[in-house]
Amino acid sequence: MFTLRDAEHSDIDKIVQINETAIPAVNYVSYNEFEWFLKRKLYFKIAENSYGAISGFLLVLPSGLDYKSLNYKWFSGRYEKFAYIDRIVIMDEFKKNGIGKSLYLDLEKNISEYELIACEFNIEPPNPISKKFHESLNYENVGYQLTENETKKVSLMIKKI
Repeated sequence: MFTLRDAEHSDIDKIVQINETAIPAVNYVSYNEFEWFLKRKLYFKIAENSYGAISGFLLVLPSGLDYKSLNYKWFSGRYEKFAYIDRIVIMDEFKKNGIGKSLYLDLEKNISEYELIACEFNIEPPNPISKKFHESLNYENVGYQLTENETKKVSLMIKKI
């Protein structure tokens, strides 16, 4: 059993640790960067288990930010208004419990002023779990991009809500 709640400043240390467990599926983010995200987020929720331990999180940014992410910039160049899923991380021991799906569906319910959600996942190195997950939630590919000095290739996805 788990519950969803808004991320708070006091959660950042644990969020950084959880994020690091998911590298290379996500990139490294510092404490200060997570503070920046928390101030500018559209949606930033964590999932807690019944003991109050953070089991995962979903970070979503609004369009219109001055954000250095190549993937965010790709969407900014093509879409005027979008909710950008910067990252979702679920700790390994809590995967396959519906947390990711619950976070994504909660996001959709809480951003009624947006009609488009944008995200990406790695295809080099491959991330077949993320591919299957996003396709199961009706995200569709709209492009590809090389990132991190061409060491990664991502599938750029959108969902109209």
